Amino acid sequence: MKAIKITTDNYFNTIDEIGFENLPQALKESHTAIIAKTNEGEDWSGGSDFKSMVNLSFKKLEEFIKSSSISLSGISDEHPETKRAKADIKGYKKFTTERLKMIYRLELDAELEDGEQEWIAIRKSAIEKILKERGESLDGKQESGRKRKNPYGEISTEVKFINRFLDFNDKVLYKKTFEIFIDELQKAIEEKKITKKSPVAKDIMSIQQAVLKAFNTMGNAKHFVLTPATVKRLKSIIEKYENAYDDIDESYTKVKKKKMDLSGINNSSQQVNVMPSTDFTNLQFNAVGFTGKWLDFIGDPAPGFTAMVFGMPKMGKSYLCVDFAGYLARNHGKVLYVAKEEKLDATLQKKLKDKDVAHENLFVADALPKDLSPYEFIFLDSVNKLGLTPKDLDALKVSNKGKSFIYVFQATKGGKFKGNNEFQHDVDVVIEVPEQGKAVQFGRFNQGGELDIFGDNSISDAEELNGVRKSGKNLDVPNKVSNVDTMKKKTTKTEDWTEPEYLDKQDHAVLKEINRLYKAKKYKEAMSRAMDADTVIREEIPPEIWKQMGGELTKTGEEKLRQRQGKTQAKVNQPTKQKPTIVFNGTIRLLKGVIEREWDLELTDADYIEILDIAQERSVNFHDVVNEIHPNLNAFLTQMAEALKIWDQSTGKSEQKSRSKFDPRFYENRKDDDNPSYIFSLTSNRLLSEAIKGDFDLIYLVRRELANRGLDSNGKWVGFDEAKKIHRI
Repeated sequence: MKAIKITTDNYFNTIDEIGFENLPQALKESHTAIIAKTNEGEDWSGGSDFKSMVNLSFKKLEEFIKSSSISLSGISDEHPETKRAKADIKGYKKFTTERLKMIYRLELDAELEDGEQEWIAIRKSAIEKILKERGESLDGKQESGRKRKNPYGEISTEVKFINRFLDFNDKVLYKKTFEIFIDELQKAIEEKKITKKSPVAKDIMSIQQAVLKAFNTMGNAKHFVLTPATVKRLKSIIEKYENAYDDIDESYTKVKKKKMDLSGINNSSQQVNVMPSTDFTNLQFNAVGFTGKWLDFIGDPAPGFTAMVFGMPKMGKSYLCVDFAGYLARNHGKVLYVAKEEKLDATLQKKLKDKDVAHENLFVADALPKDLSPYEFIFLDSVNKLGLTPKDLDALKVSNKGKSFIYVFQATKGGKFKGNNEFQHDVDVVIEVPEQGKAVQFGRFNQGGELDIFGDNSISDAEELNGVRKSGKNLDVPNKVSNVDTMKKKTTKTEDWTEPEYLDKQDHAVLKEINRLYKAKKYKEAMSRAMDADTVIREEIPPEIWKQMGGELTKTGEEKLRQRQGKTQAKVNQPTKQKPTIVFNGTIRLLKGVIEREWDLELTDADYIEILDIAQERSVNFHDVVNEIHPNLNAFLTQMAEALKIWDQSTGKSEQKSRSKFDPRFYENRKDDDNPSYIFSLTSNRLLSEAIKGDFDLIYLVRRELANRGLDSNGKWVGFDEAKKIHRI
């Protein structure tokens, strides 16, 4: 072969013409390094070590081209099998006709397996010529049928690698996984199991380039993601392979298809993604990139996250979602807000204006479009109105991979979201709006968060009903906003609760039907009809009627009901008798310590005085009880406290009591995270030593953590403010 000078200008073209599969291993390795270091030939600058490596690679490539039988077409001048075939046909004339026909059928099978190879064509042509000279003909039906084949039927090896490559999509892969794949693919190319004559040769080379690039640019592990277009193209190849045998007899098709496991990978070569935990903990996963209040509230979710939002009517649920949609549109991509419940009317328009979120990337719709491909984030308000089931939402996620969905749910009178519990289990983030203007969040990306929906400004009664944000932009309610005007009228209820002015005649008919069933004492039917109605309609049902129908009220609802029932007898003007003040003397102060030990508390003087005041208000003779406490009680309790300490040290009663509270057998079936046996397993020796000395109070730290999570002593969510009161933080 003619010698050629390799330069940076012709290097990559030369490799393409020769074929990567034809390079020796040393040149393959250097080529892989050059791809990574030069950004596929874009930048050849580098240090002296890199330039020395490049010069050496160029020299070795020149030597390989000069000494090799490889031509720049990438095809060997004469394959060893071609030489063998030429030698074989010299003895064919001595063979019987039946033997030649058998060899011919074997060559046809080999052609189906390996494709149209030069050596197969040589043997077939020689046999056909000899048989023609003998006046014999081949059985045309089977042979001719099998000669006319779809080229996509000969790519079983390629399909194996394509399926393995597709299986990598959207997974965190260890470097060793790529290494094994590259080695096996290059071996298949070297052994001519995959050639340039393959109808998918370009796709295979693209796959090789992709995994080589990933391998050379990654650390220990990488989150590998394919584009939708790539996935679609490769899946179409697999489909062509599966349908390639339609023109072949059925029995042969069955045999042929069994040779390839079309689930993706031959079981013998299936890749399991295994990696060290030390590497896994250092991985950097993709994230949307949340900032500001949304980062504090939700955390930073991964692309394609799901969230559910639920809450009672008029609490600000839709305002929260509109605000969130605006943030996503301004910063992270196109957003679709499907307002099935509210529809595209003046109320939705007002919310968009109040939150100032109108943006070219934010789109609204009154129904769910068939094509969601243009959008990165989709809000479904509400899931109940859209009539979607958990399976429907799963199907949406599968058919729109990589898209993020925010599901909005109606709530029952009890404050729970309306729908199957499956909804809550299948999402990454759960957001509840338990009270006016406040949202709380539990999810994978943040252990908990709280958000003020409307900001710090106050909200008027009329606006509170309508969920209008009080900001510097809209402190004054416009005179000509019909929705606000009608909601103002709502504050003064009509005598007949079935005909509120802000609802239309159709809604009135629903309320009248509920009232009719209630008056007929058909409470179950009335409740069923109410639950089928919109939340704004259910809100009009008086709380006492709702309870009689079998419903539950929120704390706010119960309080409103008590207020309504108590309006008949006002006690505002009744004079109250001033009770005497309790003197905060030494005895009272000492009793504070008794109460603290009894209740396992730490009370400030202010807390203690507040408790004394409560006791004073609830009892007519509490002051007398306090004053009649024996004066020597102070000395008695002091001396007893010292005696108890000494006694406890000698008997170990406290330790015995502590042991009795913990039986490891009770917790043996729990996860380690919920097993108190391991609560201090990661705690430093220093902290353990300080804790046992009493340098700090463990119970106080537990109370503080529960308060930070917004939980009461039973682990139930009560809100951050309430939790702080409960735990005195």
